[in-house]
Amino acid sequence: MTNKMRRRALAKLVAFMALISVDASAADYVVLTSGEPSGTMVVSARATDRSVTYQFNDRGRGPNLRSSIKINAAGQPIKVNVEGVNYYKMPVDEQFQQVGATATWRAANDAGVSAKPAFYLPDDRSPEHLAILVRALLKAPGGELALLPAGHARVTHLVDRAVSVAGRPVRASLFLVDGLGYGPLPVWLDAQRELLLHNDNWFTTVRRGAEGEVEALVEQQRDALIAREAAGAAQLMRRPAGPVAIANVMLYDAPTKTVRRNMTVVVNGNRITAVTPAGEAAIAPNATIIDGRGKTLLPGLWDMHVHLNDDAQGKLHLAAGVTSVRDLANDADQLAARRKRYDAMSLAGPRIVAAGFIDGPGPLSGPIKVLAATAEEMQAVISRYAARGYTGIKLYSSLDPNLVPVAVAAARRSGMRVSGHVPAGMTMRQAVEAGFDEVHHLNFVALNFMGPEINARTNGITRITAIAEHAWKIDPASAPVAAFITLLKAKGTVVDPTMSLYENHLLGQPRRPAPTLASVVDRLPPTVQRSAFGAGLAINDTEAARNVRSFASMLALLKALHDGGVTLVAGTDAMPGFTFHRELELYEMAGIPPADILYIATLGAARVAGLDATLGSIEPEKLADLVLVDGAPHERIADIRKTVLVVKDGMLFDPAALHAAIGVLPEKEIAR
Repeated sequence: MTNKMRRRALAKLVAFMALISVDASAADYVVLTSGEPSGTMVVSARATDRSVTYQFNDRGRGPNLRSSIKINAAGQPIKVNVEGVNYYKMPVDEQFQQVGATATWRAANDAGVSAKPAFYLPDDRSPEHLAILVRALLKAPGGELALLPAGHARVTHLVDRAVSVAGRPVRASLFLVDGLGYGPLPVWLDAQRELLLHNDNWFTTVRRGAEGEVEALVEQQRDALIAREAAGAAQLMRRPAGPVAIANVMLYDAPTKTVRRNMTVVVNGNRITAVTPAGEAAIAPNATIIDGRGKTLLPGLWDMHVHLNDDAQGKLHLAAGVTSVRDLANDADQLAARRKRYDAMSLAGPRIVAAGFIDGPGPLSGPIKVLAATAEEMQAVISRYAARGYTGIKLYSSLDPNLVPVAVAAARRSGMRVSGHVPAGMTMRQAVEAGFDEVHHLNFVALNFMGPEINARTNGITRITAIAEHAWKIDPASAPVAAFITLLKAKGTVVDPTMSLYENHLLGQPRRPAPTLASVVDRLPPTVQRSAFGAGLAINDTEAARNVRSFASMLALLKALHDGGVTLVAGTDAMPGFTFHRELELYEMAGIPPADILYIATLGAARVAGLDATLGSIEPEKLADLVLVDGAPHERIADIRKTVLVVKDGMLFDPAALHAAIGVLPEKEIAR
């Protein structure tokens, strides 16, 4: 090679390196779970191409995704590829391509072709995909874009603030994206419109070097979301000026599990003042009269297994007739503030009872990082919860089993109940004998009859996959199961089944709605609809057939618990409202009579919560938490979905208005 050729080659190399420095960049992110590092995201960008790796660990679950995206001049993807595994470690191979006017896509949950211009947001996505959407929305007319497969998104710029990233000053801008769920989704970008922070309840993805800014940024976006919720809250509730009489109604009498016909119930303020036969009711002239003919009046329902992570969930709960919930893992300060907003009626939401979460340290510890590794730490944590007025604690899966007796003793001294997951290395029998008052999730009942090699690993995904693999082997009529149920009854142990979780895991099929939401999926906002599709845990027909048998065994196990006199409470640990209705339907599918199910969801729950003196039944002087249903749920539990009026603390709520506020269609408006 001549000197002249060398000089030309060197010049080309310098030009190429300069091009890379201008057109290529990389950004490194940390994923935090309740403030603790749990994963990473790396974004590499060059001209119109981006690649993203995204992974985090959540109790052995969590995605590991690799994405490549090609973007056009409008900032919209024209080619997307996502590979890896999803949150439940199921394979992901998602493809999208726009050629001319035609868009095609294939994902685990759907596939399609469209000739309309729209933005494709992957089903299995990372926070960077959301940042790409925000950038495209900022370029779009009116800040709005159609989405594929369906829906619309729009962006609002709320506020700017100065932050520090690795010691350098950076301008952070908060944007709210509407159209991706039941409420607005917040995203923080920098001055170059690159992702700075995305917080989704327990999980935060933040630019490396900006970890110290997380608390302030999340607090500011929380305040913004509260302000948005509060702006429309008054239109969703009505405080009557005088008494309210619900007349000529069927009344579910929870203490006797029977129905009293042609009754009138009078509410004044936040109390029930009269429960009488309709012909004997004394109704004040200024009373609001609600005609209850053909309808059933129930006490307010209880969802006994929730995680209230955002204020908008309150609308879903109330629209379903759920006026009280039990939160089983949350940030104590945030939950207390949310409870205050709901109780003051500044936002629409249920009453909240809380249990304090405690786990042991380790790679599979729970998302709420309240950890105890010693007896002293356990006692200190329980003392803090007691000082905040908590009436129970929830122990979790990575806790050292040797600390269970310590927790039970400390809780008893403070007058608190003990519930939770069975810690790995214990069986449910051992946990109950050690003092558990309640066990969450029916899988732990089934795991009790599996070997020690399985129970040693139940702080990870094994506690879910083992049910698919082995629950079909359990005979609920066998002597060992009967003896265990007798023990639970004798100990007064409560079981919180969350059956809807196992229906989705065991019966879910590719490109079909999750069984729990199948009857309502067409009513949900478009992007929520897409997330409501899921394939469950089976990867072939053989596993699918096995999982059907395992689910049947779980239903039979639930019925055996009920028949054996074990106290059950109804909880979801999933999407509020609609999932709660399905939970109750599954109890009927198991063979539990509807009148018993209504007791479980009302007075039975109030008794477990220790609030049956004021809630759980329709009696004079009790708090006015009521649900009016257009049907007979004591005969057909599915009628519980036909809620037409909800009363919480004397305030009146229209379920249709609550649903409309979060983009849920009434059944009559579903496009067929």
